[in-house]
Amino acid sequence: MNTLPRRRFLRGMLGGGAFALGLPVLEAMLNRHGTAMAGGEPLPLRFGTWYFGNGIPPESWTPATTGPDWVPTECLMPLGAALIKPYVAVVSGTDLGIGFGDHIMSRAVALAGSTNSAPTGAQADSASAMPSCDQIAADLLGASTTFRSVELGVSRAGTAGLGADEFSCSFTGPQLLPAEFSPQALFDRMFLGFSPDTRQLDTRVGVIDVIKADADELRMRLGAADKQRLDAHLAGLDDLETRLLSEPPTCAVPAAPGTPADDGTNEPLQARSQLLCDVLAQAIACDLVRVFSVRFSQAISDTFFWEAGVNEGLHTITHDPGKRTQYAASVNFTMQQLAYLLGKLQAIPEGDGNVLDRCAIFCTSELSDGQQHTVTDYPVLVAGTAGGRLKVGHHLALPGVRTSAVPLTMLRAVGVEAASYGDATYGATDSIAELTA
Repeated sequence: MNTLPRRRFLRGMLGGGAFALGLPVLEAMLNRHGTAMAGGEPLPLRFGTWYFGNGIPPESWTPATTGPDWVPTECLMPLGAALIKPYVAVVSGTDLGIGFGDHIMSRAVALAGSTNSAPTGAQADSASAMPSCDQIAADLLGASTTFRSVELGVSRAGTAGLGADEFSCSFTGPQLLPAEFSPQALFDRMFLGFSPDTRQLDTRVGVIDVIKADADELRMRLGAADKQRLDAHLAGLDDLETRLLSEPPTCAVPAAPGTPADDGTNEPLQARSQLLCDVLAQAIACDLVRVFSVRFSQAISDTFFWEAGVNEGLHTITHDPGKRTQYAASVNFTMQQLAYLLGKLQAIPEGDGNVLDRCAIFCTSELSDGQQHTVTDYPVLVAGTAGGRLKVGHHLALPGVRTSAVPLTMLRAVGVEAASYGDATYGATDSIAELTA
């Protein structure tokens, strides 16, 4: 069988210039067993974070039993699907180590294992004194891809009275990175090489039309399975591009800095999240990016989960003991969207498995119980096996273990050689044996 290089692109002309579209991993790129590339290079590993604000109601989050037979609770029900549950580890009992949970400080510790930097401006106190775990992974995994990392945001709602928050859950120390909220802008950036202000949507040429001749030539060289995979990949991109173009309100370019945004009421949360995840999954499959973060909702945010039947802001609800049902419904909705992303990644074949097999995705919030601002029995999920290096598919109770040990374990699983993670006070030096395969 003829082999193809991993960096084989489909090429054409767009806007008067050369255009190249990445391909997913095909059998023709692999060794005989599908365990590595034909040239011996390992299949790529990925690292991601999924962050959501305001914590969880513990009584509706933590499974009653440990081990592989854990029963999904109300909040975690979306992750109990047969194809998803084996890829998820629920980690309970860990301690963030900061005592009382301040939203901003605890977010920094949860995502970077260190305290936030001294506030010098409106957003400075949102960042950490050290880089977030995804950015540590990007130093290694992002060195050989088109994009070092990608930072996404779903809800723009900020704290009541303070306006929208355009930042991500990723930071390179004091510098908090902006989030991309527009699926259309993300698609253009990932697949067309355009920034939002250099591409006029009403003069677009379809991606598939641009590379059709090269795709037809490549198809003649492929085996039956690879032909089907190529056709499915191109059909998926074509469908995604069509859906993006038909959703102008959902896919609008993010508002310019300083422009007043809405208060978060009736945001298209599911549509925006799923379109972003569709683009992200395709970009990961094409090895354009290996590191990502999704900030579903912000710390202290008053996101309205109206699609879950909740008609008040989330932060407000968390402090009303009579509204725990609405609190749980909001978290359940967020987990539905996480499950959607995991399902997309799991459905993409790669080598002898699928893309999710080679991911390590860290999911958490900035608090445990949002009403009490607790930071013990911390909400943590681990998704993906990092190429078989992580043990998932179970509920693992680790009372008293430092939360930072979880991302440290995951970073080491994707190849980061780190003696420690975070700072001396809130970080960790030891991996979690029960998470290591």
